[in-house]
Amino acid sequence: MKKKLLVLVLMFMFALVFTPGTFAGDDLELNMENFWGPIPPGQTYQDMTPEQIMMANQNMNDAVDPVLDMFGFLAGGGLYNSGDVHGIAGFDVGVKLTAMQVADDQLPFLPDLSSNYQYGPLQGQSVIPLPMLHAGVGLFGNFEVLGRFFSYPMGDEGNLTLIGIGAKYGLLQNFALPKVAVVAAYHYLTLPDEYDFASVNSMSAAVVVSKGFPIISVYGGLGLDHVNLEIDLDPIPYKEKFNKTNFRGNVGLKLTPFPFLFINLDYNFGAVEGLSMGAGLSIR
Repeated sequence: MKKKLLVLVLMFMFALVFTPGTFAGDDLELNMENFWGPIPPGQTYQDMTPEQIMMANQNMNDAVDPVLDMFGFLAGGGLYNSGDVHGIAGFDVGVKLTAMQVADDQLPFLPDLSSNYQYGPLQGQSVIPLPMLHAGVGLFGNFEVLGRFFSYPMGDEGNLTLIGIGAKYGLLQNFALPKVAVVAAYHYLTLPDEYDFASVNSMSAAVVVSKGFPIISVYGGLGLDHVNLEIDLDPIPYKEKFNKTNFRGNVGLKLTPFPFLFINLDYNFGAVEGLSMGAGLSIR
C-alpha cells in the first residue's frame, strides 16, 4: 500500500512538471510595461507631464515589489529536506513543488492617469505554484552539488526557463546527533524575446538541521532569499535596478516508506508564506 501511494505521488509530481498550465504564468501579468502608467487614451509617453511620469514610476516600483517576493520564494523553495549530505557518488533526483500564498500586501493599489486602477501583476491569484526538477550528487569532504530546472511555454513567444545551481556542505554529520548543513543556490530566469525588457536572478542560502527516525525524519531551516531585477522599458523612459532580501524559515517532515524513495513536505514562513513538497529517489 505504501509503495503504491508513493508511486502515485511521484507520477502526480512529474505530471506537474511536464504538463503545460501548471505554473500560473498564463494568468500572471508578466509584461511589466503594462504597469508603467497606464498612459491615457490619445496620449503618448512623450506628452506626459513630470507629475504623470512620477506617478507612472511609482506604479512600477509598487508593481515590482511582489514580483521580487514571488521569484525569491519560488526559486528558493524546496532546496533541502535534510541536514544529511550524500556520500561520494550518492545522489538524489526527483521533483519539487513550491506554492506561494499571495498576501493582501502583494496586491498593491495602482491608480492610472484616468482615475482607474489595477492591483498589480499578482491580481487574481491566491496561490502560485512552481514545480521543478531537482538533483543532488555527493562529492568529497561532505560537499554536495545541486541542480534545478523548470521550463514553461509562453505561447508562440518561447519558453520561460529557470535554471539553478547550488551546493550543500555538511557541518555536523554524526549519526548519533542531529545533522546540520549549510546550503546555497543561484537561480537565473531566461525569458522569451517579448519579455526581454527584464532580467532577474536570485541567491538563496540557509542552515538546515534534521533528525532521522525509522521511516520518518524531521527538519527545519533558517535562511535568506535575495533577488536582483533589472527593468529597461526602452523607448519608454524607465530603467531601474531592484533588489530585495527576505528571511525564510521552514519546518518539515520527510517520509521514507521503503528504501531509496522519499516524500517530503514543509511549511515556509517569513516575509512570504507557503508550502514546499517533493518526491524522488535518494541513494546515500
